[in-house]
Amino acid sequence: MAQHVIAPIVRDDYEMQNVRRDSAQASASSSRHSTDHEKMSADAEKVMLEDFDNSPDLTDIPASAAPYSSEEEQAVLRKFDRHLVLFIALLYMLGFLDRSNIGNAKIAGMSDDLHLSSSQYEWTLRSFYITYVLFEWMPILYTVLAPSKYIALCVLAWGAIASFQALATSFESLCFLRTLLGISEAAFSPGVPVFLAFFYRPDELAYRIGLFISAAPLATSFASSLAWLITKVGQGLPIAPWRMLFLVEGFPSVLISVLAFHYIPNSPGETKYLSNRERQVAELRLRKGKAKSGLGRSSGKFEWSEIWEALKDPKCYLTAVGSPMC
Repeated sequence: MAQHVIAPIVRDDYEMQNVRRDSAQASASSSRHSTDHEKMSADAEKVMLEDFDNSPDLTDIPASAAPYSSEEEQAVLRKFDRHLVLFIALLYMLGFLDRSNIGNAKIAGMSDDLHLSSSQYEWTLRSFYITYVLFEWMPILYTVLAPSKYIALCVLAWGAIASFQALATSFESLCFLRTLLGISEAAFSPGVPVFLAFFYRPDELAYRIGLFISAAPLATSFASSLAWLITKVGQGLPIAPWRMLFLVEGFPSVLISVLAFHYIPNSPGETKYLSNRERQVAELRLRKGKAKSGLGRSSGKFEWSEIWEALKDPKCYLTAVGSPMC
């Protein structure tokens, strides 16, 4: 009787041991396969990163791969913010000084020396904005010409024209120079968002454009004090203080245009202050953003279809109406 009771118990214990042994073997096998899979993944990632670092042609690397970390991406953005955005803002500040210093020149005696009436002085102001509005199409050239050459040419042009205002001898000559100044600045300022789109994704542009535009109120914060200092020094010189004002505030743009030619990159892949790895990250992050949003820099060719898309976008008209109110 006892033997009949004990036998099933022994058999059940034996079967439970077999189940535990099979389960342990299966777990060990699964762990081994998982370790092998992780090792293969790590090896594959290492090979991909090596290919990424050694590949001179980024078009061979799919945007979806994007083998870079968020820390690397943020490092690239910080360098662009420090070097590119702040430098472009500096250029805009210089241009804003050159366009707005005519008011300080009037106070320093320009109207008396040139015998300008109130109406004529007002036309010297209008002449700038007339050509500025008429030539706002010129930033299209950002997509046609090398940005480094184009921006340097714009800065050189408005710096030289602003300096030549010191040579004005009549209302006609001053008004002519102001019209040229409007053209040269219209070629630069309105197209800066287009240029920054070569380096930033669409969702990153608003903050950088805000930094760029903030250079205008920064310039107005010290423009009057600077003009007072220049005209005060100019009183002891053989040149009229208002002419000295145009020279001192205009000629620095001529000098900095040389720096702009060498310092401003044409694309992320040509940025000198980035390492080779950072240039690759900068290129790939833009390709990845373009793949997600369908936006980004075009092939570099002028496309009439893009003009038509802009004309159909009501935001463009809202911007055109709202800009003069700012």
